[in-house]
Amino acid sequence: MSRQSFLTILSLLGTLWLLAQCQPKNLDSTSTFDRPVYLVVDDSPTFPGGMSKLGEYIGKNLRYPETARKAGQEGKVFVTFIVSEQGRIEKAEILKGLGSELDAEAIRLIENMPAWTPAKQGGQVVACRYNLPINFSIHGSR
Repeated sequence: MSRQSFLTILSLLGTLWLLAQCQPKNLDSTSTFDRPVYLVVDDSPTFPGGMSKLGEYIGKNLRYPETARKAGQEGKVFVTFIVSEQGRIEKAEILKGLGSELDAEAIRLIENMPAWTPAKQGGQVVACRYNLPINFSIHGSR
C-alpha cells in the first residue's frame, strides 16, 4: 500500500470517527433528519393529570384477557411508544411481553390513551420515546 493510500484511508477513518462523535447520544434510532425522537429530554412527556391519573386510567381501562386469567398468567408487560410533538401516542411496541393475549391488551391500552403533554428539549416541544410497564395481576384486577 502506498503512503498516499494509507494517508487517504487514515483521513477517511478519522472523518467517520468524528462524524460518529457528533451524533447526539440522546436520540432514538427512529429519528430522522426532519424529526428527531428523543430518549432523554429536559421535560418528560406527561399523562393528563400526572402519574396518579395514569394509574386510574390503567385501572379503569385494563381488560384482563379471560384465558390468561384462567391460566393464572401474571406479570408486567413493558411497552415502548413515542409521544409525538402533539402529544399523540405513536408506534407502540412490546419491549418485554408475557404472551400474545396480554401483550395485545397492553398495546390496546396504550394506543387508546388520551393525548399527553409532549416533552420539551431546550424549550421546544419534541417527540420522545417513553417506556411504560403494564402490570397484570389477577388479585388486583376486576
